[in-house]
Amino acid sequence: MSGLDLFMNAAEAFLRWDVILAILIGMSLGLFFGLLPGIGGLTALALLLPLVQGMDPLPGLAFLLSVHAVIYNGGSVTAVLFGVPGAPPSAATLIDGQPLARQGRAAYAIAAALSASAIGGVFGALILGLLLPVLKPVVFLLGSPETFLLALAGVACLAILGKGSMTKGLIAGGLGLCLAMVGYQQTTGVPRFWFGSDYMLDGFRVVPVVTGLFALPELVRLALTGSAIATTKAEGAMPARQIVDGILAPLHHWALTLRSSFLGTVIGITPGVGGEASSFIAYGAAKHSAPNAEEFGKGAIEGVIAPEAANNAKEGGALVPTLALGIPGSAGMVLLLGAFQLLGLEPGARFLKEHMDLAIGLTLTLAVANLVSAIMMLALARPLVSVSALPGRVLAPMLMAVVLLGIYATDGSFLDIGVTFLFGGLGLAMQGLGYGRAALVLGFVLGHLIETYFGISLQAYGAGFILRPTTLTIGLLLLAGMFWRPAVQMLLGRR
Repeated sequence: MSGLDLFMNAAEAFLRWDVILAILIGMSLGLFFGLLPGIGGLTALALLLPLVQGMDPLPGLAFLLSVHAVIYNGGSVTAVLFGVPGAPPSAATLIDGQPLARQGRAAYAIAAALSASAIGGVFGALILGLLLPVLKPVVFLLGSPETFLLALAGVACLAILGKGSMTKGLIAGGLGLCLAMVGYQQTTGVPRFWFGSDYMLDGFRVVPVVTGLFALPELVRLALTGSAIATTKAEGAMPARQIVDGILAPLHHWALTLRSSFLGTVIGITPGVGGEASSFIAYGAAKHSAPNAEEFGKGAIEGVIAPEAANNAKEGGALVPTLALGIPGSAGMVLLLGAFQLLGLEPGARFLKEHMDLAIGLTLTLAVANLVSAIMMLALARPLVSVSALPGRVLAPMLMAVVLLGIYATDGSFLDIGVTFLFGGLGLAMQGLGYGRAALVLGFVLGHLIETYFGISLQAYGAGFILRPTTLTIGLLLLAGMFWRPAVQMLLGRR
């Protein structure tokens, strides 16, 4: 099938009413959660993950991807208006967005942020669409040993490059791998660690694990806080002239917009590097190259454009390793991998061979969601920000009811709710002790893949499979990734 035929098939599937409806609902929920500082993209995905159970793959994945793609647009609005970023990647936007709001130019900053986000998001989706056909023949060259090591590298990269201690990241990733071993072994069918419980024979389910780890700790924090999320009053009006100037600002600074979008896409392709990194690196690069660097931090519009373009572009980049190799390019993609598992799909070489139309459909979803959400936010920014004034003690019980209902509806098991609270406790402990929860989930999601391909590699090639040229290269890159940061720190320490 030619590339044009594939695109036409994907476009036809994408234009189904249920896919369009899923995208619109996903965008609305993404913007809603984006306007709630502290909830964050991971929590929103964890809350909504149970809803895709039983859905067709395209509308189900399009729903979650729309949530994830637009959530930072809402965050940029609260960052400018209140100085409170809706999500960590929006923190770089407030550095110049808030001073602009204090100058009475909030509409200008918001429109520039949303316009740059839309351009960055479409740029990232375009790069994704261009790379997928090129990567397809490359990933077919990967055998079971290479797939095993790439999956292992994915867990290690997120653990190493994530926030905090590398040791704690590796421990969290290792714990996820151990949890994945509960239940039937994939290739032999032998049950392990099931403690005589029929429920445990199938292992832990993705939805209770992810929801417990990410959603429950945030809901507990919201309930304990009790007060309204945004305690300051929005500054500035939304005059039409400022909105038009803001929309045109990224086009006026087109070189900066494209450079930041490219930077965000490359960072997104790199597994384990988070959204905060893309926005702050783009902000730093913009300041370094700007002739008016002294104005950064005082209300430079370039300081709003650069992080927002990079922030949304990174999602297209993050989908490249996620779809082609099954290795998530960001923490949000870890949860999206969980959705793939929930829908019976396995990203990687086989996925591109059998579901290229679905991959192109997700690319279209990313582009459309970024464009339409920017227009929606421009029209609804002012009334929508009132949701951030909701008290935590009102919001937390409402969200908790949605969570528990969604978990029970997934498989109709009350034990799933118990497992959710169990992992909620673990999530609270990990949060308090500084362990990366995303690394645990990635180890859990990729655990079956790692174990299965390790077993196949041993049977096919023996223990010498690690000495194949490609596996040896990947293994050396993995070791280099593990030790480069400590090595650099040691060298800097000696100086």
